[in-house]
Amino acid sequence: MLLGLGPMVRAQTAPPRRFDRAFQAWYNYTGDHRLTDFWGVHTEGQLRRADLGPRRQQLLLRLGLNQHWSDKWQTAAGYTFLRTYPYGEFPEGNSWEHRSYEEVQLTDTLGRLALGHRYRLEQRWIRGEGEAGPTYENRARYQFSVQLPLRGRRVDAHEWYLTAYDEVFLGFGHHVQHAFDQNRLYSALGRQFTQAAAAELGYMYHVKAHDDGQVYELHHTLYLALTYNLDLRRTQDH
Repeated sequence: MLLGLGPMVRAQTAPPRRFDRAFQAWYNYTGDHRLTDFWGVHTEGQLRRADLGPRRQQLLLRLGLNQHWSDKWQTAAGYTFLRTYPYGEFPEGNSWEHRSYEEVQLTDTLGRLALGHRYRLEQRWIRGEGEAGPTYENRARYQFSVQLPLRGRRVDAHEWYLTAYDEVFLGFGHHVQHAFDQNRLYSALGRQFTQAAAAELGYMYHVKAHDDGQVYELHHTLYLALTYNLDLRRTQDH
C-alpha cells in the first residue's frame, strides 16, 4: 500500500500545466537558387511578431547549401541564427541561438497532389540573457506537405493553389528535459506569379512547449510567405 502512494504524491505535488493562448503574425521569405545541376543555395528570413504585430517575437536568418541528387531527392546543410525576445503571458526572456542543420527532402506526386517529406536534424547552441555560455541541444524535425493546383495537374505561372503541412519537433540530448518541442499545422492559399516568384497567405496553429514542460504556447498565427527561386543555370548558357 505504501508503495502505491508514491505516484499519487508526485501527481498531487506536480505543478499544473499553464497555457498561453494568443495570436501572432509571421512574415517569411524563402529562396532556393540553382547554381548548377547539382548545387544550389538556400536563403531564408523570418520576422515573427506577437499579438498580431505590435510586439517583437523572433528574428530568424538561414543560409544553406543544397544538393540536387534527382528531381525527387534533395539534401541540404547550413546555418541558422535565431534571436528571441520576451513575449506572451509567460515570457522566457531574451536569447540568442546559433544552429547547424542537415536535411533530406523527398518529393512525389499523387494525381494532382504534390507531396513532400522533409527530415531535418539541428545542432543548437542557445544562450539566454545573463548566461555565461550557450547550452547545447539537439532537435529532429519531420514535415509532411501537400500542394493542390486549382487548375490543371501542376502549378504553373499565374495560377492559384492550395497548400498545407504538418511539422513536429522533437528535442534530444543531455540538456533536453522533455522530448516534445513544438508542432506546426499550416494551410494556405497561394499564387504562383512567375516561374520564380510565389506568395502564400495562410493560417498556422502553433503549439510550443517551454523547457520546463509546464508552459505550452497555443498560438493562432497569420502567415505571409514570399518565395523567389532563381535558376542561375540559364544565365550560364548565354
